[in-house]
Amino acid sequence: MVHDNRRDYFRVDILIPVKWQLLNNAEINLVKDGLGSSLLSESRFKSPLEQIEDDVPDEEDEHIQRSLHILNRKLDLIINMLLSQSQPSSSKDNILEISGSGLKFKTTEKIDPGAFLKMNLVIPGTPPFQLELISETVRVEKTETGYLIASKIVCIDDDARDYIIKMIFQRQRVEIRRSKTSQEADDD
Repeated sequence: MVHDNRRDYFRVDILIPVKWQLLNNAEINLVKDGLGSSLLSESRFKSPLEQIEDDVPDEEDEHIQRSLHILNRKLDLIINMLLSQSQPSSSKDNILEISGSGLKFKTTEKIDPGAFLKMNLVIPGTPPFQLELISETVRVEKTETGYLIASKIVCIDDDARDYIIKMIFQRQRVEIRRSKTSQEADDD
């Protein structure tokens, strides 16, 4: 799918589960006053690069320590995902497109343009990367099965934005390689 990119960042088609909830008036005022980062949890997961840098195992048990540390991070991710699913005031949907500055997702619930959403998502990878962000709805389109919501990211951790951008470039490289491979196969 070819997109006319009028954004600060490139975007990519992707399917990522997302949980979101509408912000209340007090939270919206914090975001508008530039204090939206105070709404994001302090217990965010580190980027994979930070996690590797923090892992300084002893030489003797390096393999065992690294394996246990990776297992512990995966269990923390699963526990955090299960705990966040118990929040009654949120919805689970799927992101269809993402960039460093915005995203597009499908939902069955109507969200008004200008609404602020706190979003939790897990980007697949090794290891998976969980992030939280606050977005503002800029466009709502009615579809046969619900609504297509376009929103811009108004508050996100810089490391999380960097991770999204790196993931997008990796996916673009894969798509370029596939395109070249199919074009070479067609030429033969």
